[in-house]
Amino acid sequence: MRIQLPQTEPKDCRIVFHGAGPAGPGWANFLLVESARRAGAAVFPPSAVLILPLLFSRLWGKPKAVSLFGYSRGAVSAVRLSRFLAKEKILVSLLYLIDPILLWGTLLPLPSAVEKTFCCFQRNGARLRLLVGHFGKGVRCQEGRKAKQLLEEEEAVCFPDGRPIQHEDMVKYALEHARFRLGEALGLDPGTGAARR
Repeated sequence: MRIQLPQTEPKDCRIVFHGAGPAGPGWANFLLVESARRAGAAVFPPSAVLILPLLFSRLWGKPKAVSLFGYSRGAVSAVRLSRFLAKEKILVSLLYLIDPILLWGTLLPLPSAVEKTFCCFQRNGARLRLLVGHFGKGVRCQEGRKAKQLLEEEEAVCFPDGRPIQHEDMVKYALEHARFRLGEALGLDPGTGAARR
């Protein structure tokens, strides 16, 4: 006798890459990790992009669509994973990048197979002394060859009270002040901060 498992509809999948560094309380990564967990998203450090392509189908099967989020070096990891997903013919419906930090270069090249990309970045630098020069400044995105995708960029200069925005402030900025708020993109209820059903 054969056991028949119920067929489930492919679901949307949300994957979040936090920045390189601690994700504990008091760090910029903490806000992103907590918001992502409330939304039910899978959260990874930026280095996980090295093994995720090998494990993707086992973890998520063939999802209907994937939304990728990344902060700092995690934004670069999100772009790398989107390239892999494009090769696998898996739809990336949203690529949400918060202050992407490149080690070399001034533009982050995007794959052409992404439906919508939102990138918010700052050019004021970072408070952390390790991130000197361009290492603390976010970069703009460069569209893929086929410009079918929707690319929206926002340069964050200062908070409404006039304080300059630095690298460590960008997750808070994306949650509270960006044109396309991070909570909305993750699917969090604006009133309660809980995941929408």
